[in-house]
Amino acid sequence: MPRIFGFTLVAAVAVAWIHLFGSYTAWATPVHWTVAGASIAIALVAAWATWRGAGSVLVGIAALLLGLHVAIIATSLAGVKLIPFDLFPDARLAVVVGACCALGVYGLVRRRIWGRWLALALGATGAVTGGLNAAYFWKVTSAVDPMHVEWSNAMYGSAWVMLTCALGGLAIVVCLVSPAARDLCARDGAWTSDARLARMVRPMLVTSFAAAPMLLVYAWLQPIVPETRVTAIILTIALAAGAVVTVRGKLVGAFVLVLAGLGLLVQSAVTLAHAPDAQRGIAGYYLVFWLPAAVCAIVCGVRLAGPTWRLLRGR
Repeated sequence: MPRIFGFTLVAAVAVAWIHLFGSYTAWATPVHWTVAGASIAIALVAAWATWRGAGSVLVGIAALLLGLHVAIIATSLAGVKLIPFDLFPDARLAVVVGACCALGVYGLVRRRIWGRWLALALGATGAVTGGLNAAYFWKVTSAVDPMHVEWSNAMYGSAWVMLTCALGGLAIVVCLVSPAARDLCARDGAWTSDARLARMVRPMLVTSFAAAPMLLVYAWLQPIVPETRVTAIILTIALAAGAVVTVRGKLVGAFVLVLAGLGLLVQSAVTLAHAPDAQRGIAGYYLVFWLPAAVCAIVCGVRLAGPTWRLLRGR
């Protein structure tokens, strides 16, 4: 299956760039062309590495992509604009995302299992956010609007940003789901066994890693229900703290994540229920990231409930 994923990545890159560059290129700058070409090369190398089971290459690609994201964030914060697009409208969010990506790079370079989990979450988040937003621009970038050329150029540029984000995130996921990459990063850490509880904690960790930054995006950029802005920040802190303790092998961290997952379920329900009708779609967008973490946490909590109850009763 991972071999199929590698070639699926190549196909996704081909479809994306044929759509965007196939019939109209007046919008494209050397930066657009260079990044598109680099993504093709990375996809081909990733496909080869998944086929050959080259774990070091796969982990290296994922670390490289996260490192490039850190560099892009740093240049943006420094005021350097390589393209006419505001990549990070909130400096606080840019710093947090950059720190998470840098931590992911460190974890991958050190072959830490938590680094793989964090990088998987960041890659999946990038793939989904980029993909959902790229879908919005897909139709308007099918052909240039001759009556509004400047607007069309802006749409093509925005679609390129979203597709680059989606393809980069997809490449990270494809690389790290490979058994070769998994085995390379599975030499240390708790929750790596085949025990039932460990199998439940792992997806809870990954989905928590993915939900946390999207809570901050919501709180700092799009608090469509203002009353849930503070709770989003509190849940982010709880998820981060619980994840740190959990990856250190402490069961109490898993309990914190379970509680945070219940909070995410409430956050999701309140946000969707009180969102203005015109913004229900935006609320649904955030639920894509929050609900998986909530569901995984609740399932894990159910598994933990029995042993915990027996322990409290002294059995």
